[in-house]
Formats: sequence, structure tokens, C-alpha cells
Amino acid sequence: MNLRPLLPALLVFASVPAACKTPPPAATPTPPAASSAPAATSAASADPAASVASWTGGAIRRDALEAEVGNKLIQMEVEYLTNRFQTEMQAAEQLMVEKLVEEEAARRTITTDELLVAEVESKVQAPTEAEIQEMYAALARQLRGAPLDQVRDLVAGQVTQRKQAERFQAWVEELKKAAGAKVVVPFPDMPRMQVSVDDDPSLGAAAAPVTIVQFAEYQCGYCGKANATMKQLLKDYDGKVRMVYRDFPLSFHEQAIPAAIAANCAGAQGKYWEIHDLMMVNQQSLAESDLVGYATKAGVDLASWQSCRQDPAQRAEVMADFEAGQALGVTGTPAFFVNGIMLSGALPYELFALIIDQELAR
Repeated sequence: MNLRPLLPALLVFASVPAACKTPPPAATPTPPAASSAPAATSAASADPAASVASWTGGAIRRDALEAEVGNKLIQMEVEYLTNRFQTEMQAAEQLMVEKLVEEEAARRTITTDELLVAEVESKVQAPTEAEIQEMYAALARQLRGAPLDQVRDLVAGQVTQRKQAERFQAWVEELKKAAGAKVVVPFPDMPRMQVSVDDDPSLGAAAAPVTIVQFAEYQCGYCGKANATMKQLLKDYDGKVRMVYRDFPLSFHEQAIPAAIAANCAGAQGKYWEIHDLMMVNQQSLAESDLVGYATKAGVDLASWQSCRQDPAQRAEVMADFEAGQALGVTGTPAFFVNGIMLSGALPYELFALIIDQELAR
């Protein structure tokens, strides 16, 4: 039994973060004003008054260049450093697991293949009919309508591979615990951006040493996953983390703006998080009747809430958040700024915890 195919099950950080992405713009967006320019942490050691282009009678200063492309360059640097970190984490985890398996096989005086057969293959039961039916449904698009009888062996093999990967992961966790093993690749020193919390809703202590500004919306499934992660972080880092929620409605999600307005108007009555959480766990049900139902369940005064929703200032507030996110380089949801460090996608709890721990240690 080959070890390598089982290793991907162990990788904690996905190489491509899951996010709802905005479509590419039809035209180049207006550059952000100087007041929203990123904090000078990477390339900003250069003299802002230095010339980067000149001609007879004129010149372009570095600070003008950074106002034009500064956020884009920071995004590129963040993506590179994040991908490098993920690659190092994956490689370190893979090498460590291979060594642990080799050492365990040596301790038992058997080969690694024999060890994997004993600890993984022999402990995985044959697929049940229910498991085969479930996998067949999951693979329906790839199978292009092929009858189950024709692809039963293929589907059963997929079920077996999944069960072996799950068993392998559980067994490796046992090996790691017994050996006191852990991966300690440090998170890189990221460039930071100046991110306003505006007057948007927040959870956690206002004076918390770590502030997470989240740009998200209610129709993006990845935002729903991220919402659960944020809740767990706030619980585990009580008093140490504050989370600020800012709206970033995507143009192809028709209910994103109405949902954001519904939450903000509930917030005017002190019920923001009640309706926020209801919508995050019911993202497929955001029709008008659904919103009224959530507001009722949240306990808001419906007449005042409905009146608030008709106020054009509410839509303007949502779009102001969206434009602030765009100026920072946000192109999809969810996006996060952890003390100004930009992260994109529904990233795992472990990555946020790693960054928070490093911030708290600063």
C-alpha cells in the first residue's frame, strides 16, 4: 500500500483559498485616495519624493506611483508569501509524517507497506450499499449519467479511497500525539494595510489587541463557513480578538444588498447579530418573506425595520463598505484584515489562530 496517495488528506491549509470572487472589472477602477493608501511596511522604505519617471518639464514621484498601484503590489506580495508559507507547511507536514511512519515500521520490524496494510487497509470495511449510492450521487456530473451497474466498481473504489484516507489521517494523528510531533513553520512577516473599522458592527472587546475586519456578504457560501470560524475564534480568544463585519455584496448575488440592509436595520434596534446569524445559516433562503421571518424571529419592531429599509441612506452605507473594500484590493468574499494583514477566502481556523498567536506575542 503506497503512502504518498494518502498524504493529501493531512494537509491543513488549502493551496487555493475558497472564496466567492467578483467578476473582472470592465474598466480600471479609480485609484484610492492617498488617505486609504497601504501602510508603509514593505516597499515603502523608498523615498516617497523620489522620481520614478521623468521628462522635460515633469516627473512622476514614487508616492504617486504607490497611490496608483500600491494596493495591487501588496496583494501580490501577500499572495506570494501566503503560497510560500502553505507550500512550506505542506512539505514539512509530509516529510514529518513519512519519517513517523518509517520509524513506526522500524520499531515493529516490518516494512512501511506492511504497516499501512495493518493500520489502514485492514481496518477499513468494504463499502456499504448506502455509501456507494451516496458517492454515486456525488459523482453524478463526472459520470455523465452512466448507470450505477456500469460504474459500481469505480464508485466503490472511490468510497474505499475516501475511507482509507480518513483512517490514515486518524492513525497519523495518533502517531503525532505519541511522538509529540508538530509543525512549527513560522508565519511570514506580512505587509500591513490601514483598514478602517468605520462604524460597522463588531463583536469582542473594543480594546482587544487583535482586530479582524471581515468583508463578506450573505449569499456567499464561503462566508457562511467563515462565520462559524469567526465565532470559534471569538470564543477561544475571548477578550483578545475583536471582529468587525463590513458589507461586500457581490454583483451577481441579487439578495446580497437587501440582506445587508435587513441586518443593518435590525442593528438600528440592537438586533444586528441575531438576524446576521440567521441569514448566515440560511443562505439559500433570502427572499423577502424569508427576511421578514428572520426579523420577526430576531424580535425587531417590523414597522420601524421596514421603514428603515426604504431609506436610501441604508443602501449607500452598504455600498460605502463595498467601495472601501475595493480600495483595499478586496476582489471576493470573505476577505479579512488581521491587524491589517490581508487574508482571502474561507481559510481554516488553524491559520487564523497562528496569526493571532503571533500578533499577541508581538
